Amino acid sequence: MLSEIHPDGIKRFDPRRQAVDWFGWTPNRAQTPLDLSQINNLTKQLDELDCWLASRGRSLVVRDWSHLDWIGFPFQSPRETSVWDCNETMGCNQNPLRCATVCHPLDQYLHSKRLGALADTWNDNLFWKGTRAFAESVQQMPWFRAEDFFASPETALHEICDALNVSYDPMWKLNFADHDQVTGETESIRRRDLQRKPRPPVSSVVWSSLGENEDFLATLSLLGYPLPEPMRPVSVALQNPYATTPTEEQDDDERVMRCRIACQQTPDDLAAWISLANALDWIGCPGEAADGLLAAGLSDMTNTHPERNTALHLACLLLDRAGRKYESIPLRRMIAAREPQHTENLFQLALLSAGTGAVEEAISFAQQLIDVNVNQTGAAANLLLYLNYSDRWTPAEISNEHFRIGMRLTERPQTIHVRPRKAGEPISIGYLGADFYTHPVGKLIKPILWSHDRPAFRVHVYHDGSKHDAITKDVMEASDKFLHSHGWSDGRLLSQIREDQIDVLIDLGGYTGGGNRLRMLGRRAAPVQASYLGYPNTSAIQTMDYRLTDRLADPPGRTDRLYVERLVHLPNSHLAWTPPEIAEELMTESPDRASRSEQPPRLGIFNNVAKLSPSMIETVAEILRRVPDAILLMKYGDRYGVPFVADRFRRLFAEQGVLPHRIEYRTRAESMVDHLRSMRSVDLALDSFPYQGTMTSLECLSVGTPILSKCGEYYAHRATSAMMMRMGLYELVAESSNEYAEIAVELMHNRQALSDLRQTVYECYLASPLRDPTALTRELETIYRSWCPGESVP
Repeated sequence: MLSEIHPDGIKRFDPRRQAVDWFGWTPNRAQTPLDLSQINNLTKQLDELDCWLASRGRSLVVRDWSHLDWIGFPFQSPRETSVWDCNETMGCNQNPLRCATVCHPLDQYLHSKRLGALADTWNDNLFWKGTRAFAESVQQMPWFRAEDFFASPETALHEICDALNVSYDPMWKLNFADHDQVTGETESIRRRDLQRKPRPPVSSVVWSSLGENEDFLATLSLLGYPLPEPMRPVSVALQNPYATTPTEEQDDDERVMRCRIACQQTPDDLAAWISLANALDWIGCPGEAADGLLAAGLSDMTNTHPERNTALHLACLLLDRAGRKYESIPLRRMIAAREPQHTENLFQLALLSAGTGAVEEAISFAQQLIDVNVNQTGAAANLLLYLNYSDRWTPAEISNEHFRIGMRLTERPQTIHVRPRKAGEPISIGYLGADFYTHPVGKLIKPILWSHDRPAFRVHVYHDGSKHDAITKDVMEASDKFLHSHGWSDGRLLSQIREDQIDVLIDLGGYTGGGNRLRMLGRRAAPVQASYLGYPNTSAIQTMDYRLTDRLADPPGRTDRLYVERLVHLPNSHLAWTPPEIAEELMTESPDRASRSEQPPRLGIFNNVAKLSPSMIETVAEILRRVPDAILLMKYGDRYGVPFVADRFRRLFAEQGVLPHRIEYRTRAESMVDHLRSMRSVDLALDSFPYQGTMTSLECLSVGTPILSKCGEYYAHRATSAMMMRMGLYELVAESSNEYAEIAVELMHNRQALSDLRQTVYECYLASPLRDPTALTRELETIYRSWCPGESVP
């Protein structure tokens, strides 16, 4: 079988390459370029392969890439017919057999719209017109629904094989697990059973638009799918005469209708509400499903129904799928009280608590989880990250905890000698991380990759994350080799890095994100390994040779004891960023000094909510009490749009005597221009402590907004302070909470001085090394050369 073959897709999936790699074909014209404008050229190649297979008693099956015909984008304009209709005879078989596999059009729509390759050119109208044309076309051949396959795989496969006149393999389930002769996510295929999944959540906007979409309704009819239950009139469900227990074989939408009737007939039966919730989840309505369970009295502590635990877990899952995961925290606390050994619940409680800013709770839940299962390395990594946020743990205590947990990741490393290089041979640098996308690490590392001296250095990037966007594409273009290693085992990635003969491997992740590669790095993947940018503390593994920093972020002699790595101090700042052009454009807008002086003073907090420690909240509240007309703007993506989060901070400030009307929340994620404009709109940005900001601070500086910080002992607690000291702005660096409050109050009471300070901050920023990633890259390359001996092979 050839996979995803189409004349307009040969650059991506070449049938000859597949045949050579998968089946050992030796074509007569393997090097002849295919004429992509002529399907006949492709069919000649398939003709040759078909005859070669026929001589060996085998059949050729071509898996089409049909969306190129019917939808077209992002590669071309859609056609009205399939390209294969232009050529009814092909190969040794003069009458090629054709069949189609289909799925619910709404599922296909949701899946396609999530594809990154289609995002820039997505067009709903083109999709639905193309999908309808496809459904009309397949009426001319046998076609099979995915839902029927999942209901009875053996029966469906028998029918497909009969339609294509190929033999049925009764051992297909065993063979499938190791099958890799197919395009797509073969790694994920191996990790999963053949199971049908619930539909992704469908918004009310989508449901509403589909009701008037003639192409969608026609496609449903052509492919034999009923009208989705959320689109049916309420009276239809109420008048449904059936009230039997739903089964897996029944239609999903019909099952929802039956379950609604059961809940109406027995409203106190929690089992009936669980059945309805499961049914609603299958058709893409997890939010409604969760609300139904909550309305059934699930959160009532006196509820002793035997199905209550099942319902609690299900409600948490549904809230997560509905994009309302923080609402599950009270339910998860109930689960923790009833099932204190439930590791997944404890893991989620720690994550969610940190996401609302309740760091001490997150630490407590992570510690409970580790007590239950000492091998929970993901929870251990999260615990270490959370400790950096805490204002209760001292730097020495945080470092000791890193050393204690780091010992678990230590294995006997293999010695890897520094590779002798020929004269003129470049040094191979590997960058390993999960954040090569629109993330602080991605923003900071991208200009470094572009600035590397290519004749002297060869750059390998190992992207260990699942997210991709425009920055990912830029990183790919800036790399000599880009490898997507997400989902790989440690052993496989270790072998790949060693095979690539990396001279210096830079870890950009540390303990962030729960999952990490520190256990692999503990076995040593490269002769020289160093940590940089991504994690604000020690890796605590003996094979991490160096940590790249600077003298202001980690003062020599003061912080060395906190790290297992040898600290390498760059001559200037250890980070630099190129602001987007829009930042400079915002600075050229008309001066707003007059309007600022006439308005109440505005303070801004733009940090991750997990960084807003109790001591910081207390200090900010003191500032607001002493400057009674000041307004506080709080912004962090769309996090304050979560009622649970915004309510928490309203309560915390109210306890300190600050009324809710004095706090302004940004509840939606903003475009970069609006994000920077929000930062520029405040008179003074208040940096978090003890864990300071990095990317947010650079962004504030790029639009001239002064930032007040409280300086700590090591990098996590000094990042912003180091920037301000680097620019000579020591007056914005406090040594204590009291001094932090005094500086802020004094500036708020002297608006003219604060306005002048804005211009000073911007001028200092423009002249600082924080804006020069090219110079930073030259400094990094000097260090890399010092780690690798000169050419020793003539």
